[in-house]
Amino acid sequence: MFITVIQLSAEETIIARFKRQRSQLLFQEGTRHPLQDGDLEELLAPWRAKSTGDRIILSLQPTEFSLREIDLPIAERKKAREIIPLELKGETALDGEEVVYEALPLQTPICAAIWSGIKRLEPLIGRLAEVGLDPEVVTSPMFTWHHLLQEGESGDLAITDGEAVAIYRGGKPVYLRPLPRGGETPLATTLAALELSKGITVEQIFSIGTGEVSAESAPLPITPSLAGCFPGDPSATRDLASAYSAAADLAGGDPVNFRRGPLSYVRRRIELQRKLRLTWGLAAGLIILIFAEAGVRYYLLQRDLKSVESSIARIYRQAFPKRSKAVDEIAEMKAEIRRLGSASSQVTLVSIKRLAEAKGEDISEIYEVEVEGAGVSGKGIARSVQAVNDFKARCTPLFGAFDVNELKSRPDGSTGFSFRGGVKGGGN
Repeated sequence: MFITVIQLSAEETIIARFKRQRSQLLFQEGTRHPLQDGDLEELLAPWRAKSTGDRIILSLQPTEFSLREIDLPIAERKKAREIIPLELKGETALDGEEVVYEALPLQTPICAAIWSGIKRLEPLIGRLAEVGLDPEVVTSPMFTWHHLLQEGESGDLAITDGEAVAIYRGGKPVYLRPLPRGGETPLATTLAALELSKGITVEQIFSIGTGEVSAESAPLPITPSLAGCFPGDPSATRDLASAYSAAADLAGGDPVNFRRGPLSYVRRRIELQRKLRLTWGLAAGLIILIFAEAGVRYYLLQRDLKSVESSIARIYRQAFPKRSKAVDEIAEMKAEIRRLGSASSQVTLVSIKRLAEAKGEDISEIYEVEVEGAGVSGKGIARSVQAVNDFKARCTPLFGAFDVNELKSRPDGSTGFSFRGGVKGGGN
């Protein structure tokens, strides 16, 4: 991800581009130009190609914003933003619908309520949008300087760029103010008034940027994050510290941003929707494939079930040729098998077993057997009349009385016959 920061101060324009690599920001390139009326579009034109697809930040001078401290013991900025318009209702020079609000918690329970007119910011945003650098974030440097502090910083210290001052205690902001344009020592005057009104005594003053601030200020200490962003270039580190802090604020996920309400940033939302179209298309295709596979599986399963049912019906017809129609072939087959296994069906099993022993190879098939009481009858097909007589001779010792009749010649040369006999004994 690349972030381009366009910082407009009272006297110059600073443009810096950073690359976010994991949790580290790396400086790519930057430029500084004196600001003259009418030349902003010309200055930004070369950056259009460089920053295509970048997340753009517009950092404005603090005089573009109004700030007031209010009693609001709410640490969550989203909720504070919703309450601030109600707290300031009737106290701003503009109608509530013409103002965009932001919130920055200070020392508990104080919150900095920040606002600006929509008509004031809209032309500045429009100028960047016209050259293809529509800003995702509109902010001011003094709202982001906490990213320049050392970890574990204690005591009261100030950071200033000559246009604004931010006071921090224990690394947390406690006071934010634009510096007066007039006067010889605006910073000293502001700090003296702060000490009288709030009892805050600033122990250290750090300066950033290129302008001379005051004799009491010292160059900003370079943190490990700053050193990693601008390796081997301490001068550029301090000159572009405000641009770095704005980029770090955006990378942190919840920047101070005045693109809200009527000024809401929509380009990224549109780009995200465009990217999601492919995802939605792939998801829809996957769902269609899942349903298609389920349909194919259902069709194959139904086909297999029909095949099994057809096989069962065929076996049933072979087993019970005299039954015209079955209600449930499987249930009837199970019932017949259970009946065959009962004690009362021993005669049937013995008769079938003896017929199978006597059948031999000359009897092609016995396709009907009926056992009634102690008698057995049936029909079969033999290869010849002699085979029928041989079958009768083999069955007579097994069944006692055994008679063969209704011999009929068949077209294929075989002989059909019927038989009847009695079950001799009932044992094996």
